[in-house]
Amino acid sequence: MLTFLLATTMAVSGTQADFQDRPRGGGMMMRADSNGDGVITRDEHLAQATERFDRMDADRDGKLTGQEMAQVGRRARTMQDGGVPRQPEPHTTTESPR
Repeated sequence: MLTFLLATTMAVSGTQADFQDRPRGGGMMMRADSNGDGVITRDEHLAQATERFDRMDADRDGKLTGQEMAQVGRRARTMQDGGVPRQPEPHTTTESPR
C-alpha cells in the first residue's frame, strides 16, 4: 500500500526533473529525499516511515493503539488551526429505545 501511495504521489506530482527544479522543503514526500538527489529510494522511504511510526508510538512498545492514533490526529488538527487547540467535540450517545 505504501509503495502504491508513493508511486501515485510521484506520478501525479511530476518527473524527477520537476522535483529537482522545485525549492527544497516542498512536499511531505520529498522530505524523505535525505540526500537531495530528487528521487526517493526504498531505503529513504522506509527510514521516513520508521521515524514517523516512532514519533507516534508514545509508549515505545512497537505498536500503535487507538489512543496513540487519536493523539496524532489531535496534534495534526491543532497544527492546521495555527497551534490553537480545538474544543473537544461533545460526545453524543444514541441509545436504542426500550
